[in-house]
Amino acid sequence: MLLPTTPAFLRLQARRQGDAGGVAFRDRRHAFGALADAAEDLARMLARRGAGAGDRVAVAAANEPAIVAMLWAVWGLGAVAVPVGVRATADEAARLLAHARACALLADGDRADLARAAAGATGLPALVCDPDLPLRARLHRRAAARRVPRPGRAPRPDDLAAIAYTSGTTGAPKGVMLTHANLLWATLACGQARGDGPDGVGACLSPLTHVPVLVSHLLCRVLVGATAVLVEKFDVAAVLEAVERHGVTDLPLIGGMVFDVVARGAVPAAVRRTVEKVSVGGAPTPMESKRALAAIFEGAEIIEAYGQTESTDGVTMARGPAVFDRPGTVGRANPFVAVRTLGAPGEEGEIVVGGPTVMRGYWRDPAATAAAIRDGWLHTGDLGRQDADGFVYVTGRVKEVIISGGENVSPAEVEDVLRAHPEVADVAVIGTPHPRLGEQVTAVVVRRDGSAVDAAALVAFAGARLAGFKKPRRVEFVAALPRNAANKVQVGLLRERFAS
Repeated sequence: MLLPTTPAFLRLQARRQGDAGGVAFRDRRHAFGALADAAEDLARMLARRGAGAGDRVAVAAANEPAIVAMLWAVWGLGAVAVPVGVRATADEAARLLAHARACALLADGDRADLARAAAGATGLPALVCDPDLPLRARLHRRAAARRVPRPGRAPRPDDLAAIAYTSGTTGAPKGVMLTHANLLWATLACGQARGDGPDGVGACLSPLTHVPVLVSHLLCRVLVGATAVLVEKFDVAAVLEAVERHGVTDLPLIGGMVFDVVARGAVPAAVRRTVEKVSVGGAPTPMESKRALAAIFEGAEIIEAYGQTESTDGVTMARGPAVFDRPGTVGRANPFVAVRTLGAPGEEGEIVVGGPTVMRGYWRDPAATAAAIRDGWLHTGDLGRQDADGFVYVTGRVKEVIISGGENVSPAEVEDVLRAHPEVADVAVIGTPHPRLGEQVTAVVVRRDGSAVDAAALVAFAGARLAGFKKPRRVEFVAALPRNAANKVQVGLLRERFAS
């Protein structure tokens, strides 16, 4: 079966709609045609720097039209996009570039210094892109007397499209290898489950460098020719203004965004009239928060989604009445996705996922790949149960991952950084409850003899070496960590002690 690949999404809409549709940003709308032209111009620039099919090209940019051009430029070459989180430090970005064996780094203006520092540490070229790239490309294209052939080669469905780094159970983030077929099937699955159509207007509030957001918030819109509204940084007032200005119909909220919107309370009548769907995900959302959202956005359908990067985002989705009639459910399997829980029917077991959205594996890590994908099933590391109607309920985690504000944080990665502090003798990092983020990163620290290091100093030390969402929000000092006979830290005891 001949499947379209990700570059075809944008070219198709450019041919169908030309100067219509596209991406809205601030007070301007960038048409699909302009975005496609910008992507081709940037692809030529990359090709002149030696990038080609199969090469890894890192992308560091906020939610602005230039990031659309960057991604499609990489894909148009047949190259592999390596997203760099918008909150990554230069050290984190440099480690990622080295592990991915990237050949170049594309960045927006706000990340120019970070890009040059990270790329310089690895000897790579850093290309800083004009934020008005789509507009300038369209003007340039219209003035051109001839078209230059597109560089590179069109990717095949089984070719890698992205390497997305995500925190796992070990200290080093792992690179999730996603193919163009993964992206296509995940986009189709999410769009069908949510009921996307060309008349929809979807907001992109979370960073598009996070692949699950890229799939469900942007690719779904481009595939059906709908409009995507980009918001650079989440702020409730700015989001409501964008909703009213562009007529946003689909509002996706992740993690702490739900808390902020609920705390804001009533929204303008114009916003209530336009919003038709409010989706939540990234972390378990309390029922009272979902009821509050239903009251704030009168008549809007509430949707809860569950997924992870290794499954190219969406695994299950609950819509409308199911959200409230089946408390705690994250819904049933999306189209093309198989979901089951290991263990007896109706009882708790690990959630496993099968189908064409499952990743190829972890980049340069065959052992981790073999542990995660067994007999064709992706072992998510999440515990859950499934009822007789196929609805899934997430009940806990097998893996020691902290989910703070919808972001995955590896305790081991934070521990490794804190252990490098000269006044830290021992440390354990756990997740403790937080009213807005769901969980917060908490460091339980044993000082070296004679040390008086305080929490602020340790938070600053970690913050200089880790993205902001990874650094501890809370530091507790103890005389010794509880350990079992095998000398392993008894994390459960620490969670119980510091739960309040």
